[in-house]
Formats: sequence, structure tokens, C-alpha cells
Amino acid sequence: MSSFKMADPNGIGLASPLSSEMRRLDKMRLIAVAEPIRHSERDGKSVSLTQFDDPETGKTRWAVETIEMYGLRRDIRDSGDETAAGLWADAEIARLGLI
Repeated sequence: MSSFKMADPNGIGLASPLSSEMRRLDKMRLIAVAEPIRHSERDGKSVSLTQFDDPETGKTRWAVETIEMYGLRRDIRDSGDETAAGLWADAEIARLGLI
């Protein structure tokens, strides 16, 4: 019986652990598809507070996504602390004048 290791096009085995960049991209994908808890938007600026489950830890996390200048500047910060994430979202909403 022969066995072989499946590989992606770059020749890296599928069983190898994800790089930190791939983990970050996976987390960004989870944030992007999750429904925001709060969202404020006006004049090409927006702030979203989103809850998602971290696949690495299995714990709930919260992300604040800030978009400025019609998407030319985008910042995502995530936290394991709901209160801290909510305060950050409030600060970003105030900073961008979305109140």
C-alpha cells in the first residue's frame, strides 16, 4: 500500500501549521462575514463592532473595523474583552464624527 502527502501548489503539505499571516487572514475573513453588533456610517467613513469565534482558541472575540476615505484606509483591531472593544468603537465613532 503506498501513501503520499497531499500538497498545495507551492509544495507545502496541507498538514503543516498555518503561518501567522494565514491565521491573520483567516481571522479577517471571519470578521468580514460576521454580522456587526453596531455599525455607524457616513460620508465614506464607517465603524463596525463585530463579535466572532476565534477558531484557534474557540473563544468569543470582538473586532472593531474602521474604514476611512471610502475604503482607502482600513484598520481592524480585535480584543477578547467586550468592554474594551466597545470603548474602542465609541472612540473611533467620536473621532470620525459619526455621532
